[in-house]
Amino acid sequence: MSLILNNYLSFFFRQAAWIALLILPLSASAVELHLRNGDRITGDLVGRKEGKIIFRSKILGEISVDEHEAVVVETPETPVESLVGIPPEESRLPKKSAQAPIGTAKNVIPAKPQEPAWRGKLEFGFQQQTGRNDTAQLSVRSEAERKKGPNTYRLEGRLLYAKQYQEKTSDRYDGLFRFRHELSERIFGQAQTTYYRDRVKLINDNLEENFGVGYRVINRLRHSGNVGGGITAQYRDAEGVETGATYLGELFEDYTYKLTGRLTIAQDMNVAFSPQSRDRLVLVNGSYVEADDTASNYRLRFNTSLQGKVTEHLSLNLRFEYEFDNAILDPKAKVDQRVTTSLGYGF
Repeated sequence: MSLILNNYLSFFFRQAAWIALLILPLSASAVELHLRNGDRITGDLVGRKEGKIIFRSKILGEISVDEHEAVVVETPETPVESLVGIPPEESRLPKKSAQAPIGTAKNVIPAKPQEPAWRGKLEFGFQQQTGRNDTAQLSVRSEAERKKGPNTYRLEGRLLYAKQYQEKTSDRYDGLFRFRHELSERIFGQAQTTYYRDRVKLINDNLEENFGVGYRVINRLRHSGNVGGGITAQYRDAEGVETGATYLGELFEDYTYKLTGRLTIAQDMNVAFSPQSRDRLVLVNGSYVEADDTASNYRLRFNTSLQGKVTEHLSLNLRFEYEFDNAILDPKAKVDQRVTTSLGYGF
């Protein structure tokens, strides 16, 4: 009698388990993206491409993360038998799971080791207007970044050119190289080299070398923010202002916020001040001589951009830039602000 009752109960529970299996969605198993900072995101693995993990989340949309920054883990399905109280049969247990060492992650999707490559973007913007206002504006920008272990390398280039009524209102070329090394999870050191030439502001050459330390105030998947400071050595050759080298104390911050998987806001600012003023020069009989007044050497730079991805590689970009340099001779050229739109191609 006891044997018949046990067989009946076993048959009943197994039938209930099959019904539960039919009711539960087939996608009961979830996939999680485990990031280095401890965050976990649930969603679907789209694939891997060029050292990136392409992952889709219901909240964040489709995102891409460097393979060395995250790992994809499959959450094992809950056995159907356990839903109705039947312990799993010993014969159904995987034989290798009992031999797995303690602490070993299970169901981890292996990632192919791949050297991180340069990732970047090229932007092009052009505007022309004729009639009551005859203007033409051209902006070309490029940026590339590479992460390798605790080091991050970044390159930037920019060309700005504009004419209004056949007179140049902007003619600038500049470039930047930045190296950051992670000293800890929050603190990093950096070295940055910048060079630019501006024919409208009468700056022939401006070379700067910065050494500083930064702190990560925010370090999350959707938004990150850094603050820091350092010392900058500057060499400037400009018309009407004393040529030579000086040093400046500098404070900087940058912030990035991903509104969605396709919309990103980026902002950065730095302030620099030198206790050494630059002497004014005036043109007398074809040569520059020292004037009676001096110019305090300080500047402010503020940039913000809104990027909307049209496809995986194409994007539309809206930028606002503001620069103030008190050491420039022409008062009208001290301030430089612009709003630009451009089409970008990511690689």
